[in-house]
Amino acid sequence: MGPQQRFDRLREKFTARGEHSISRALFTLFDRFIYSTTASTHTGPHIRDSANIQRLMNYFVLATLPCWIIGMWNLGHQTNLAMAQLELNVASGWRGWLLDYLGIGFDAQNILACFWHGLLYFLPIFFVALFVAAVWEAVFATLRRKPVDEGLLAIVWLYVLLLPATTPLYQVVLGITFGLVVGKAIYGGTGRYLVNPALLALAFHMFAYPALVFGEGAWVPVPGYDLPTALELAIKQGGVVALESANYSWEQLFFGSQPGPMGVTSVFGVLIGALILLVLGVASWRIMLGGVIGMVAAVLIFNGLGSAGNPINAIPWYWHMVLGGFVFGLVFLATDPVPAATTNVGRWIFGITVGLLTVVMRVTNPSHFEGVVFAILLASMFAPLMDFVVIELHIRKRRKRQRRLAGNSR
Repeated sequence: MGPQQRFDRLREKFTARGEHSISRALFTLFDRFIYSTTASTHTGPHIRDSANIQRLMNYFVLATLPCWIIGMWNLGHQTNLAMAQLELNVASGWRGWLLDYLGIGFDAQNILACFWHGLLYFLPIFFVALFVAAVWEAVFATLRRKPVDEGLLAIVWLYVLLLPATTPLYQVVLGITFGLVVGKAIYGGTGRYLVNPALLALAFHMFAYPALVFGEGAWVPVPGYDLPTALELAIKQGGVVALESANYSWEQLFFGSQPGPMGVTSVFGVLIGALILLVLGVASWRIMLGGVIGMVAAVLIFNGLGSAGNPINAIPWYWHMVLGGFVFGLVFLATDPVPAATTNVGRWIFGITVGLLTVVMRVTNPSHFEGVVFAILLASMFAPLMDFVVIELHIRKRRKRQRRLAGNSR
């Protein structure tokens, strides 16, 4: 019996439990991730294309796999380095027991040992977030008498990649609940939300639990150990000089060896994912390039103002590229086709706005310096206005041309 036949039998069993049950919701997530839906459109308009909503969201998950793989290694690497500095032979809790029992160990130079250690922090957060999200999807599907939303897995996946490994599970429950219900479900689901739900959930954590992101010991899950992110170090302690004094090189930050969220630290992994999205044609290159142009323009302006009293102004644009989650947010969150601008000119404006606001917030906002989160949220709120202005200007241009042609014909 092949995999397709096994899934068909499982589908029959879960269907018998009710159309809107939680167990069926969870099964549908993985069923739709592997196989296309059997439903077909019976009313117009009809578009013959292999990319449906399910496949579109799956592409975003697949494109982030390089970031996830490097992120798991980096998380385990940072954790094992911290244990070595504190002279700890075994990690605390069930993770330490399991890694010690399996003989994997805690060697910071062993790639597989680091990967498995990082994975043990990722999996509980991911499965808790996925289960809670599936419960809410089943609740709203039952209330609306509609099938489970197809975009759930991608939202949960991106949300967990944005979190630090020290996130308590109860905060995961609250964060995904806020992002999914307030950011998506009340608007009608995938295709109708105003801002990216995963990003909104992260913003919820920043305001409701600021110590989770900005507190001591937030990024390396070893009790009694505190190592700030490279972005925090640059902003709070003196720009590039502080980074170099802490033995950070540009290449090291580019490949992702730094404290940070579980799947965001590697620009190298993001660029691989960006190439995948562009080849598949599911993300806008105009938004990506516009974001880079806006970031470079803002950095050059601050560079021109001088660094007297504020060394952050002197940080070059290529260092901003590898600090924080700017590149990850620009590639995987700003290109979300639902809240982003839809016209070509609007996408340029949208991307440039994200790049400009990211740098402005990093330089001028000492309390919430990871500006890309709020830059994308603000740009998403104004995306309909961007498209409206572009369309209205285009209409006016065509009307003027028609009047001119009508006058010449007389």
